[in-house]
Amino acid sequence: MALFGKNKEKKPYFSAATIITKGTTSIGNYIGEDSIHIDGCVEGDIKVNNVVVIGRDGVVNGNIKAEQVICSGTFHGDMICDSLEVMESAKVQSHIKTNKALIKGTFKGSVICSGLFVSHDALVEANVQAKNVVAGGTILGTIACLVLKIPKAGCVKGKMFANRIINQGGHVEGFIGKYADLIMTNPQLAHDAAILNSHQDKALLQHADYHVDVDKEIENSTNPSEEDEDFCIDVEFDIKDESKLKRAS
Repeated sequence: MALFGKNKEKKPYFSAATIITKGTTSIGNYIGEDSIHIDGCVEGDIKVNNVVVIGRDGVVNGNIKAEQVICSGTFHGDMICDSLEVMESAKVQSHIKTNKALIKGTFKGSVICSGLFVSHDALVEANVQAKNVVAGGTILGTIACLVLKIPKAGCVKGKMFANRIINQGGHVEGFIGKYADLIMTNPQLAHDAAILNSHQDKALLQHADYHVDVDKEIENSTNPSEEDEDFCIDVEFDIKDESKLKRAS
């Protein structure tokens, strides 16, 4: 159903905190200065200078760039943020670059971060490059880090490249090698390794990496042309009781 025809000023941004409620599907990109809380479904990219919260029922299919991301729902896409929390109910499939990540749920993909903590019930199937990794849950894949710590409840299966491994009674299965040797044979990892190998508390990401220039993003956004007179917003309504609609008409 077309609601708004010939809309010439399509603005893909918002200026205050936004909530996508449960049962709502939003198609398009979000750009803004404030936070966004998603309990419905978003099909598109999200770029904000504050927090992105994906609720337990929330679904996001797109890329995220934000200061902080807290996910309790489902996310598919790439992500750049300063800090990430993947909660127990979350299912995340992503390529992530962040300073610090806490994973309590299910994660698949890859992650580059300064510090990664995997809690005891979490499942991570990923390639990980980090300064410090605490594998309190299960990690399946390749880990390249300065220090790998495996608590008693932890389980790591795959390839481990670390300058130091601290096993506190966890399960370890797979190949073990030196992180420094891996970097020497993989020049493409050298840029991040220069930071991750440093003993100084230097963040992998700087403010400019995850900061969104809203005005620039809006300027670069593609708006409908003047020739596109048929541009409209399509909305679908899910009516559970059609009898009410018939009486109303």
